[in-house]
Order: sequence, then C-alpha cells, then structure tokens
Amino acid sequence: MDDSMKLSRRTVLKQAIFLSGVAAGLVATRPAYAQKASQAAMKYQDKPNGTSECDNCQHFQPPKSCAIVEGDISPKGWCIAWVKKS
Repeated sequence: MDDSMKLSRRTVLKQAIFLSGVAAGLVATRPAYAQKASQAAMKYQDKPNGTSECDNCQHFQPPKSCAIVEGDISPKGWCIAWVKKS
C-alpha cells in the first residue's frame, strides 16, 4: 500500500467523531410522530456513563421519559443517543 492510501489514527478518529455528530443530529431532528426505539436497541442502562446521564441529555423529558427511547427512563441512566443539554 502506498503512502497516499494509509489512514492515520487522527484521521480515523476525526471521521468517527464527525459521523457520530451527524447521527446524533439525525436522531435529534426526527419527527415527533416517529416510533421510539427500544431500550435494548439504544443500549440503555440505568447507570451513567461518566458524567453523561439522562438528566443532562437534551432528549430527557422529566420526570422519567425520553423523546427517543421507549419506556421509563432513570434520570441517572444513559444510552447511545445521549447528547449534552445546551
């Protein structure tokens, strides 16, 4: 493989971050009438992921609901759709 075809870790990480941002944007702009995803599909857990938790996610709807994930949601939970509340 020549040098022009090699990918650096930095390039791969930048692309991964960009694509995750695009995915989060698509999830955030989906219509309100769309069906919610299952907790299993969103890898929901009842515990936070570091400082990331449902309580500080823009999709969380107090006291225990989410705009994206179906069912009861713990304010201290987390899932892969987490986006920091602005």
